[in-house]
Amino acid sequence: MVYFLNLYFTKYDPDERITLIRVARGLEPADIIISNINLVEVNTGNILENAAILIKGFRVAGVLKNSDVDRYRGNKTLVINGAGFYALPGFIDSHIHIESSMLDPIGFSKIALKHGTTTVVADPHEVVNVLGLEGFKLFVETSRQTPLKILLEVPSCVPPTDPSMGLETPPNGFPIEDFILAMKMNQVIGLGEVMDFLSVLNGNWKVFDKIKIAYDNNMVVDGHAPLLNSEELNAYVSAGILSDHESTNLVEAYEKAWRGMYLFIREGSAWRDLESIIELVKKTDCKLCAFVSDDVNVVDLFEKGHMDRIINKAIELGLDPVRAIQLATINPAIRLHLEDHIGIIAPGRLGDIVLSRKLEKIDALTVVANGELIYYNKELVKTFNKYKYPTRALNTVKVEDKLIETIEITPRVQVEEGWVKANVIRVQPGSALTKHIVEEVYVSLGKIQPLPEKDIMYVGVLYRHRPNASYSIGLIQNLGFKLGGVAQTIAHDTHNIIFAGWSVNDVKLAIKRIKEIQGGIVVVDKGKIIAEIPLKLAGLMSIEEPEVVYESYKHMISKLSEHGVVFESIFMTLSLVSLPVIPEIRITDKGLIDVKRGTVISVIAK
Repeated sequence: MVYFLNLYFTKYDPDERITLIRVARGLEPADIIISNINLVEVNTGNILENAAILIKGFRVAGVLKNSDVDRYRGNKTLVINGAGFYALPGFIDSHIHIESSMLDPIGFSKIALKHGTTTVVADPHEVVNVLGLEGFKLFVETSRQTPLKILLEVPSCVPPTDPSMGLETPPNGFPIEDFILAMKMNQVIGLGEVMDFLSVLNGNWKVFDKIKIAYDNNMVVDGHAPLLNSEELNAYVSAGILSDHESTNLVEAYEKAWRGMYLFIREGSAWRDLESIIELVKKTDCKLCAFVSDDVNVVDLFEKGHMDRIINKAIELGLDPVRAIQLATINPAIRLHLEDHIGIIAPGRLGDIVLSRKLEKIDALTVVANGELIYYNKELVKTFNKYKYPTRALNTVKVEDKLIETIEITPRVQVEEGWVKANVIRVQPGSALTKHIVEEVYVSLGKIQPLPEKDIMYVGVLYRHRPNASYSIGLIQNLGFKLGGVAQTIAHDTHNIIFAGWSVNDVKLAIKRIKEIQGGIVVVDKGKIIAEIPLKLAGLMSIEEPEVVYESYKHMISKLSEHGVVFESIFMTLSLVSLPVIPEIRITDKGLIDVKRGTVISVIAK
């Protein structure tokens, strides 16, 4: 079954509406009746007790209160006794990068739906960085195969830096011609987060051309505006960029809310801001507020949930349960201009419904999406078909084996023996920021040696998108990695192979294994592969069942914890060390990057 291509452009179907009218009047049976429920009415914030919902086709035909449902049922009507449970609208995540889950869109959909999410807005800039327009098309195609409504935003910043700056080698271009083609595709609802705020403030026409295309097509434009001062924020919002998910403290959140931005309150796996800014929605009647996940890993999806996890945490922090539900239903629907279709249980809207035993702690027991029963009593009753991905998308690690064998893991310098001052990347696990420090390190036989007493080890980036690849080597401090070597193909935003470690041989083995499995994460110690997570799709996602990916992830966490290593800290920290737009110092295939100056610098400090 092919689902809605894009609700934002769904045409009005008189035949469908006339059928809904007949069901509402009892002239034709409903397909599904959900009876004996307490309906959470998110428009007024009321609870409608002893209610029932009539569903016909994709949509709700009626909401009944204290009524006999027998006149609406037929021989084929599925009647679900709600047993006094609460009926909530399907949850909406209005900003997510599905790739961060390590699941492909279909695998992600199965788990998200289980937790009551029925609509997401995905910005696939990770896969587009690797595969270009082809990657975007893959998301369009796979999104059509799932009852989860995956609405897409076209990435605004691919690659993350202007190639003319020479800071990194982009794997695939995403020229304006491809951008325009992507914007015309059916699932597209808007322009992805505009991260290049400097170009916005400086009036760069390349950015404004994209914003104009979105506005001309009545699409949303999402923002990315961390820590801007009041003048910069005024300018940024004036450009017509009206949402942001980067508020990390209460003052910043208020500054954006006061300026009419849609405040996306982020609570993901890596960046968790809900507790810091929840007081804004507890103490004000903020209309332009919604919960988003941004990035969520497969373990959190399985063990904690998706939008239900955020709602429950907000309730634990003292937010009224109905208010919390509104921030994941009607509020994001209004932002997306989709309140005529989703975000509320009401006649004419899509049949997106979640049954939960309690209101104070949401636990999705039964989930209906687009009028179709997907989960019943937590059991999957819907079949999901696997998507056959093209070979090119599954073979993105193209570096030659010979280069892997001969790659220099230790930085070479002109000095044969002795101490030298070196530029070092100091990371802080759990933070995206780095510090540019200068440390004395020892040179032996012309090669810089690691410095265990100061937790300084090797780090490097190897371009993976062509056989004859470029690479660079540097030094990193405070990673907290105690094993021989690690390599991974999740390296924002161009997703080359980033590696780190103490042992040259272990690092090389990790890189070699990455090539063999065509992407993922590999950890090696003393010549043995300790754990790995294969991510064959663009080197970012698995094509295996979600349960398989979950078990691989858990195994990785377990094996590293045995050696006193926190996997999440290593993986997330390393994945951002190659992003040359976040201060102060990074590393790409071109070398160490002084982010403030926008230049490549030597390992040896001047």
